Amino acid sequence: MLLLIPTIGTRLTFFTFAVILLAVSLGGLFLTHPRRAWAYTPMLLGLVGLNLWWPAGPIKASPGLVYETESSYNYIQVLQQSDGQGGWWRGLQLNEGQGVHSVYSPTYFDYPLVDGVWDYFLIIPYFNNPPYTESQVKRVLVIGSAAGTISKAYSGIYGPIPIDGVEIDPGIIKVGQDWFDMTEPNVTVHAQDGRYFLANTPQTFDVIAVDAYRPPYIPFHLTTREFFQEIYDHLNEDGVVAINAGRTSTDYSLIEALGGTMQAVFPNVYVMDMPDYGSSLGNSLVIATKQPTNIDNFARNVTPLQNPLLRVVADRSLNTRIWELPPQEFVFTDDKAPVEQVIHSLIFRYLLGG
Repeated sequence: MLLLIPTIGTRLTFFTFAVILLAVSLGGLFLTHPRRAWAYTPMLLGLVGLNLWWPAGPIKASPGLVYETESSYNYIQVLQQSDGQGGWWRGLQLNEGQGVHSVYSPTYFDYPLVDGVWDYFLIIPYFNNPPYTESQVKRVLVIGSAAGTISKAYSGIYGPIPIDGVEIDPGIIKVGQDWFDMTEPNVTVHAQDGRYFLANTPQTFDVIAVDAYRPPYIPFHLTTREFFQEIYDHLNEDGVVAINAGRTSTDYSLIEALGGTMQAVFPNVYVMDMPDYGSSLGNSLVIATKQPTNIDNFARNVTPLQNPLLRVVADRSLNTRIWELPPQEFVFTDDKAPVEQVIHSLIFRYLLGG
């Protein structure tokens, strides 16, 4: 199965094993009771015929499903919905469908903004010491680029600056190109693990965005002090990194664990809570600067922004909760990174209403 599922998909894998089992059973029956075996032979032919001529339904029916596929890493869905105002948007969902991992909405009035967490990555450079202007953003790295929402937004607002997107799943990259218009000439997408890419690239960046955490599946090696040291080493002098991490409205244990690990490398770590619109589940950006900074820098840098789309994100950001993370004790390391335990505890507390 480990070979067949990535090669021919789940449906054909189960069908193949069903045919093999039925064929072996018929073979044994021919050896002992040939007449009875002939009576069951049409079952095998019928099974093959059903697979050839019966149209396959979706693997997982979902409202708005326009495309689905399986890759070596994920079950991938593309969903399309009307926005209720004559426009539409597409979303990328993976596996169980917990959360949307990319959005494409060319009819949105603030395009390439999508009114989601991805927009806020555009504003993270302004945690640097003032005065900091948009012309200082010259190169960007996105780890966990998925179908390209962050890189599209940076291209649309900061211009055709070089952007490297790193996405481990080639299937997601293909979906991004086919369904999310991930075709910007200034964007280079690498089908690699994010940490492997950092270990092998000589490039440095002004902004590194990490959107590779997909609870409950967070790759531990992208949460450790050693990983954030790699990021630090690949940032320019005024570089900044932000990671997107999940939480509940009252439980910031994952945010604190990741932020505490970043504090072991970076001089200042900040948290920007995303709007949760009344939900008990939410996301926060955990932001770290390479230079020593203070929390007042952000407002001082974004207040004079003139770019109308950056102005939209800046105004939304100023209305969110932004705070400097207090010193934390626990640090994830390559030797010990119990990120699964942190996530499982968060989930259990949420389910138990704590």
